[in-house]
Amino acid sequence: MKTKIFLVITFVIFLFASVSASEIKNENIMAVVTVPYAPLLSPYGTRNNDILYGTVVPAVLSIDCVLLEMPYGYDPIDSKNVRLVFESEAEKWKSSITHQVIAPFADIQAEATTQSYPPLMTLPRGAYLKIGEINSDDERYASVELFGGVKGWVRRPLIREVRKWDWGNENLMRKNLVEDVKLYLGTSYRWGGRTPEGVDCSGLIHLAYNLNGLEVFRNSRPKYGFPIALKHVPGTSEDTHTLETLKNIKPGDTIHWSGHVGMYLGEGKFIHANGRDFSTVISSMISGTENYREDLARPSAINTFGTVFPDNPEKLTVKEFYALPFISGDKTGYRFYVRAEGYAPDKAIIYPEGKDREDCAIIISDDYDLWRFVYSGRDSDKAPEYFYDAPGTYKPAVKLINEKGYRPSGKTISTDIFEMPGNILIVNKENNGEN
Repeated sequence: MKTKIFLVITFVIFLFASVSASEIKNENIMAVVTVPYAPLLSPYGTRNNDILYGTVVPAVLSIDCVLLEMPYGYDPIDSKNVRLVFESEAEKWKSSITHQVIAPFADIQAEATTQSYPPLMTLPRGAYLKIGEINSDDERYASVELFGGVKGWVRRPLIREVRKWDWGNENLMRKNLVEDVKLYLGTSYRWGGRTPEGVDCSGLIHLAYNLNGLEVFRNSRPKYGFPIALKHVPGTSEDTHTLETLKNIKPGDTIHWSGHVGMYLGEGKFIHANGRDFSTVISSMISGTENYREDLARPSAINTFGTVFPDNPEKLTVKEFYALPFISGDKTGYRFYVRAEGYAPDKAIIYPEGKDREDCAIIISDDYDLWRFVYSGRDSDKAPEYFYDAPGTYKPAVKLINEKGYRPSGKTISTDIFEMPGNILIVNKENNGEN
């Protein structure tokens, strides 16, 4: 504990010595990753994510650790893996970045020759670099300046200019996504991994989009505030998908199960990093074809599809709303499930006794509770519940609201109040009923 306090105090003293008091007052502390990649740990001590060299993230200092303010929340990191600087210095580095590593790994060498050893650093795909002039004696090499000013050389085929997401060129973006996600074929499965040494399912999807200049949610589900919109695609009456049912899903779209995510490649195929194969593989959603995954192909197993090119980005629509009974003691309750299309909601209102009974409304705004409602399996016991106090016929309704979600206008969007197609019949005070 004393050592950690000393490190924090030392860092603060260093900052005060390097800038004026007025600058300190107006600048945030940032972290620049200075190792090839660093694991971020969950509160339970498991690997939560990998963060790559050159990444710039807001930092929060505590007595116990350095916390990085990731887009999905705060994660602790070992302080030896980052350089803590003021925002102005971090932004200067960030604006100087020109390339990312695109090979599985790239050596940063002291000299522009294959015999140069040892490397200054070996960086994984996705790491950020500041690239300068091409070597005049050997054009296969380009100069590199690492954060902090150390200079070296890298082989040019191992790097690629940083891409910017082009919303106006959908076909090219989809093509690029598919090409880049396939770079990880055969990569081992690693929980929380995000490098060619190992990836997990959402790490794979996050990497593919990151290499093309777009930040998506680092999790297996879409979330408000991020650019993947929900896309509802029902299957056949036999609970299967065919090329016909999948005709509106395009390469680069995402597929979201409970706790799992993959990317659609076209022709009924998808790529995913998964714990069953302990690898990144291509599977099929079409029965009778090679590598068919029945457990993932069934429409009832899929919570939603996702797309960064929604047909109507200003609209949020309820596509399915239903309830299933369950027994709790001597009572029958109902769990509610919704399927939607559009950018993910940050709020839901369920009217279990009908749209005119606002006094009975269930308001859901907690992120975890929204996940239970919008992304639960079709018969999951994690969905929101309600017990009816009086016999009668009820017609539940729902409204979804997107105030924080990703959309061009920035305006709040919401569904109309959507009534459940069927009724719930409560036949006695013990809440025995049927839908």
